Amino acid sequence: MAYEMRAGSGSLFKNDRKEKETHPDLKGKVMLPNGEVRWLSAWKKTTGAGAPWLSISLGDLVQQTGGGGMVLDDHNKAKGNGFAPPAVDLDDDIPF
Repeated sequence: MAYEMRAGSGSLFKNDRKEKETHPDLKGKVMLPNGEVRWLSAWKKTTGAGAPWLSISLGDLVQQTGGGGMVLDDHNKAKGNGFAPPAVDLDDDIPF
């Protein structure tokens, strides 16, 4: 059975593409109660007393359609993630 996102929930995974200290430690998606799916990022932090905590950030809407393909990131660059941006229909029946 495939994973199905539900409103008010999401998932975070280790960011294997972290190259700088400012990049998030964890990345994922969350579905808001209105059905919008947004990117979610988290950074591992430590308080002055040494207690661990997470700083989180809610990002742009996730652009996706059914089937395999691409995802547009925050800068509209295509990344292969199993989702695809909407197709553009260029067949408009104009005779010239």
